[in-house]
Amino acid sequence: MSLASGESKSSGSKKSWLPQRLGVLFTIAVVAFATRFWLASGHDVHGLHQLPTTKVQILLAVRIFFAALVIYALIIPRIKRWIYQVGHGGDFDRALRLNRRWSVLPLYGSSLEGSILFNAGRYGEALECLRPLAFDWQGKPRLTSPELYTYALALENSGREAEAQVLLEAAVNASSEGNSMQVALATCLLTQNKEPERACNLLEQSLADSKGLSRADMARRIARYAYALGSCGRRQETEAKIQEALAMGATLKKDDLAGVNYFVGEAWRALGETTKARAAFQEAVTLRPDGVTALSVQKALAKMDGKWSAWQSRS
Repeated sequence: MSLASGESKSSGSKKSWLPQRLGVLFTIAVVAFATRFWLASGHDVHGLHQLPTTKVQILLAVRIFFAALVIYALIIPRIKRWIYQVGHGGDFDRALRLNRRWSVLPLYGSSLEGSILFNAGRYGEALECLRPLAFDWQGKPRLTSPELYTYALALENSGREAEAQVLLEAAVNASSEGNSMQVALATCLLTQNKEPERACNLLEQSLADSKGLSRADMARRIARYAYALGSCGRRQETEAKIQEALAMGATLKKDDLAGVNYFVGEAWRALGETTKARAAFQEAVTLRPDGVTALSVQKALAKMDGKWSAWQSRS
């Protein structure tokens, strides 16, 4: 089961930068207004210099406008990251409200609602929300879009792994570079107990192409790799990667460390170490008792306890 709805989105500070950024934008707007007002005035009070011509006035006004527009465009991604972090931290309802409120802004781009719903474990709603963004008007998948990535994860986590695999295979074939789609495909294969060696290869490629990846994303990838190695029965390598993932995750926030522990649990489960697997799963739930992590742990425990069919019918 996959956890992250966009690997690079899960890092960043929880401290709100929004008031300061909006304050900067407000200041620029005031300066722009004051400058335009001065340029529009019809006389020089002190008689010390010649006022700019109308052409120069227009040019300066245009420059100020575009400067404000550029700063505004830079602020929008930060607003979206902040909203995503609110949801990633577990305050799903607040994140949904914020997203709906801010999405009316020009240049906001696609809504975060699908990702927030996915992280909340509300897969049916997430699929419904993401479908118009993950597919074009002809029903063809947008293979490089983050919405398709999250859509495939929601399919996988809701028990529709075969459908998810079809989409992820197409997305991986559409790109020659190691990326999150490869990571998601590898996890999808492992969830189905299929082609563990191929899953290992996919994760090795993604780890080789990890430049610029956050510490949290890297720790989760290494933990997934341990899961793949364990599925191949490569015990010594699995244990080494488990230790590496946990060491890298030691300084992470609780939300990110929970994901690392979940995949560590899957790695131990693949090796048949049920006691260690349960301990890792319990740690994941302690760190993150709700949302996609908790649901993934429930599924893993149901499989360990031979209750998977009953769990599927109930969910």
